[in-house]
Amino acid sequence: MKANQKAAAVKGLKTVWICARAFILNTWRRGLILGRYTLICLQRQKLRLAWRLLGAQVMESLAAGEVNPMLTDGVKDALQKAKNISEARDRHYQAVAALKEKIATACACESPAEPPETPPPVEDPKSSG
Repeated sequence: MKANQKAAAVKGLKTVWICARAFILNTWRRGLILGRYTLICLQRQKLRLAWRLLGAQVMESLAAGEVNPMLTDGVKDALQKAKNISEARDRHYQAVAALKEKIATACACESPAEPPETPPPVEDPKSSG
């Protein structure tokens, strides 16, 4: 009898440990997601600034009489900077998606090996006759 109680207690503690571990890991992952979203917000601001600077460079080139302002060095540099910021933002979105997938697949507790059997439905003798 004591062996059964001890086994049940160990199994219960193991389940609690697994649930607590999953909770802590998922909380950590949610914190990482929050940090990534903060970085994405900051990069959006940088991207808006880069596009404004690109527009200013194009306007300056046009004012200087340049036929194709996209070929000037200043415009090319501003365009490359905007592309780099956009790629970094996309990498953060991919990292957030990977973290969300990990959270979705994390199981808080072990599922039972076999689902419990459901009894067959009982027919009412009055409705069959």
